[in-house]
Amino acid sequence: MVQSECISWTKCTSWLTNFLSRRGLRQPDGRPLYEYQATNEEYVDLTQLLRAVSQTTNIVDDKGYASCFVFFCSEWYRRDYERNCGWTWEPIYKKLGTSLTATELRHIVPKGMESYWMRPIRFYESDRRNFLGTLFSEGGLPFRLLKESDSSFQTVFSRILNQYEQAQIAGFSMLSLVRNIIERSSLPAVFIEDTSVELISHMAEKLSSLVLMYNLSDDSEPVAQLDKTHPKWRDEFPMPLDDETGTRFLNGLLRTASIETKPRSQKNKCTSCQFFWTEKSPDQIRAIVSLPDELTFPIISEPSTTRFELAIYEGINEVASLGVVYASLEKSHARIRIRKNESRFARHAPSASLSLVARAGGMNVGAIKLDDSEIAIGEVPLTFVADGERWLLHGQASCNVRNSDVLIVLPREKTTVSGYETTLNTISVLGFETLSVKGCHELIISGDEIYRIRTGKEQTNPGGVEFYGKRVNWVCNPTETFLGVPKVTSKNPDVKHIQFKPYFNSKSIEECQLQEMMGSQFVSVRNSDNETILRRKIGILPADFNVQIHGGDQANEGTIVISTQHPCMSVLKNKTFEIARKRAAGRTEILLKAEGIPPAFISLEVYPNLGADSIELTLPYPAKGCLVFDANGDLLEKNITLHDLLGSRAYLFGKNGEPTRFSLELHLRTINGQQAWHEWFYTAGERPIELNLYSLREHIENLLSLESGIDQVVDMRIRGAGVAMSWQIRRYKYSLRYDYEKEVLTSQSTSYRAGQLPSPVIMLLSEPERKAVSLSSRLSEGVPVGEYELSSIVSKNGPWLVVPKEGDEMAFRPCFIRGESSLHGDESSVRSLQKATQLFNPQAKVNTITLVLDQMATDPAHSGWQFMHSLYEHFGYLPLATFEVWRALVQHPRALAMSLFKFEMSAEYLNRIENEFPVFWEFFPILEIKSAAETFKRFLTQKGAPDEVLVTLLSKMYRQLGIVFPTYADEVEKWLSYGKFPPPIPTSFVREWYQELLREHSEARWPEYGCKRLHNWMSSQTDVVIDIYPEADYRYSVAWLPVFAAAVASGKTSFETVFEHKPGAVFFLRQVRDFDSRWFKAIFQCSLLRYISKNKKD
Repeated sequence: MVQSECISWTKCTSWLTNFLSRRGLRQPDGRPLYEYQATNEEYVDLTQLLRAVSQTTNIVDDKGYASCFVFFCSEWYRRDYERNCGWTWEPIYKKLGTSLTATELRHIVPKGMESYWMRPIRFYESDRRNFLGTLFSEGGLPFRLLKESDSSFQTVFSRILNQYEQAQIAGFSMLSLVRNIIERSSLPAVFIEDTSVELISHMAEKLSSLVLMYNLSDDSEPVAQLDKTHPKWRDEFPMPLDDETGTRFLNGLLRTASIETKPRSQKNKCTSCQFFWTEKSPDQIRAIVSLPDELTFPIISEPSTTRFELAIYEGINEVASLGVVYASLEKSHARIRIRKNESRFARHAPSASLSLVARAGGMNVGAIKLDDSEIAIGEVPLTFVADGERWLLHGQASCNVRNSDVLIVLPREKTTVSGYETTLNTISVLGFETLSVKGCHELIISGDEIYRIRTGKEQTNPGGVEFYGKRVNWVCNPTETFLGVPKVTSKNPDVKHIQFKPYFNSKSIEECQLQEMMGSQFVSVRNSDNETILRRKIGILPADFNVQIHGGDQANEGTIVISTQHPCMSVLKNKTFEIARKRAAGRTEILLKAEGIPPAFISLEVYPNLGADSIELTLPYPAKGCLVFDANGDLLEKNITLHDLLGSRAYLFGKNGEPTRFSLELHLRTINGQQAWHEWFYTAGERPIELNLYSLREHIENLLSLESGIDQVVDMRIRGAGVAMSWQIRRYKYSLRYDYEKEVLTSQSTSYRAGQLPSPVIMLLSEPERKAVSLSSRLSEGVPVGEYELSSIVSKNGPWLVVPKEGDEMAFRPCFIRGESSLHGDESSVRSLQKATQLFNPQAKVNTITLVLDQMATDPAHSGWQFMHSLYEHFGYLPLATFEVWRALVQHPRALAMSLFKFEMSAEYLNRIENEFPVFWEFFPILEIKSAAETFKRFLTQKGAPDEVLVTLLSKMYRQLGIVFPTYADEVEKWLSYGKFPPPIPTSFVREWYQELLREHSEARWPEYGCKRLHNWMSSQTDVVIDIYPEADYRYSVAWLPVFAAAVASGKTSFETVFEHKPGAVFFLRQVRDFDSRWFKAIFQCSLLRYISKNKKD
């Protein structure tokens, strides 16, 4: 080495050493370069150093120079990049007074980024290495452009945060949301680059997380509060903080986040529905349903488990899933804790009612109708008020609104408007004309009814009214159909002096004969000023009207029996099914026969009043045995995927109206002989039982998770009424095969539908944050043939994974391709998941991913956590078991415990870990959670957070854990948060709980897995926690599993002392746990805290 080269190396190395030591580091730790927060003085010093060193020779081989050069480039982008700089190296070279060739850059950038700073190189979609994009992304956001676009960026950021949760609930990635908003903004073009979009996304997520974590939305001075509780919070953001403007700018963003996040942190303690419309989606009204933390509802059929699936229904169709909940059953009622307090979705049938439905085994076991969920679009004026970029529905029919900027959607009928001079808008809402009103006005909208709408007025609405009566239990059109004439009641019990008067087709009820009110009618309700406050189309049938359906001798034959003393005419909508009709006094029988397979439903039109429209009843075809249909009403195919179950239904029919027993089983096909299955029993009587098969998906996923890999098959079998039917369910129906010689990817399937091909994308496994590349099929005479060339992509890097595009119905088994990774190294030096993934070899003795998880378990700031967040955000739509990283995580208790805090006890994350892997959270060593909490607490303490804030923060996380898994709530939550032990539970209490358990399930079939083993274990215990000894051996598992689980979780014993460590064991033990969650929770908590207390004393 010549003298000048030696001086170059020494100076650069010395600068790097001093730079890191000022931050308490001996070497880089893999964080993004902007997080080192270089000062302006350091930046100037580095610039002068590089200008001097650049004049020496052979800087290409100088690792110190390479490390300083890449750091300078990233910092230059953050501090000095301007609008006219473009996407080029020239301004950097000009600043340093030097120039590098493309060949020199190919050596310098990887050496500095990967070898020294331990940061990955980005790639273009064409798979060339993107050196400039890499360095700019490491610098953060171009601050000069931010200052230049200050107000515009604040506006854009406000929009991002405003739509943040909505995007999450709708399943959109944060990247898609940010890119969409920036593209429609006036920000400089550089902000639409992938690097900027990713950084802004991370900023939005981080700020939103800080607001929620530290309860800043309720603080009038969020910046001062966060400075007090977390002084170093700014260090993680990609902008220079030694500049006063940068600090002020970031403070402004935090205030914006506090304002926009406030609605999310203030959940209603009651159930409510809101509806909004946007000009971007003129043919759609969206709903926001807010739910309290707890709900109680009546049970309409006895469930075999206390684990329910919760969903929101619009009429008879599911529109939103709320996931799994655990119920406490008492006196034919269920009490549940809601995990997901808010749901957003599009309305498909706005006039239909919304309801909250609980299901078990695919069958509805309880429901609550959501008040004020019907939208009378087209029937009455709808008044929307301006709310940012959307319009919020504020009133229907006559109403007062405080807002002075409103949009009125006019009804279908022809009307005249007085009190405001305006012309109709060119925009329409769901095809209906609209009227824009600004200011304080009183409008009269006249047609068949008179509506008065006051804008800019103090709201004095006395509350709505509703129809009260006996509803028809069949699906009807109109949706609200009653037996007999319903009453009109006020929803506000305090409003009694106001007289509400109903009108049938504009005729007062007092002037109507009973016959006139029958049928499908428009009923309006007017107040004492003759203003219409409600108008709705309802159906009225005779009070004694009854419909029964009976199956025939053959599966395609049946009878509809109509009973009423009132004269009614009834007609089948599809007359080809009717083969005969029998009449008797007050009774009509319609005999049916279908050619071939009968349909799922049949429509019956009833005319109780020939002067009114008919009422249409949608009835299940009175078939025999079992019928199973897909979402299109066709018979469900025998070989299906989980996605094919969406919208599918099974109908179970009683035999001649008599109770008939059915069973539905889900069996896992295994290669190792282990047995695992779910089983439910149903009794069909006069009415068929409808099963929502898609609601069984989590149970199917549980079974699929029991074996490694992603190619398992679950058999679904339905038996009863002399029939036995079966289906095979897979994750994927299609597969892709890569030919390494021809470098061609070929799609394969035994059952392609005409014209259908998968839409694959290819991802680099070591860079989950990198955008996946779409693959295009070869063409033959202009037609795709399902073959994809990959030579230009896979030869430059690796390993790769070809996966389905998000949302693609043609899901296929992901295809692994080795590629040509340029990385070679010693496994023992692996310090990042990027490198661990590149070096991973399932046959090797050393698991490189596990090595990194060891580091992550004790380091909340480890770059591996960002890797996992990126993987979860960008590819979370795939089964977690697709990736070796997740499979390794669930086998690493310490890292898994830390992940609870790094994912902030997310309900979705916790549920997916249990559903997709054989994880039983009640067996998880609870002291590992405690230890992870202490490590996480020390990490935040080093960032300056006071102890009292950390206690509150951790308590909040533990509370969230208890909401997701009730066994961690209440007393266990208190112990985790504050170390408090409850007083001992009297033996008499436990015995009373046990008696309640027996009474609640006296007729139930108790799960018996592990009875003998648990009996042997209990018999060997000298310090029994509960004094319960069931008299029947089939009750052993339910009675004693919570005691054993507590012993495992506390570290008193191990799982293997009683059960073999097989996934099947965990599966069946979950069924035991879920048989009665109230009993399991009470005994588990009592036993766990008793064991921990004794261990502490010992």
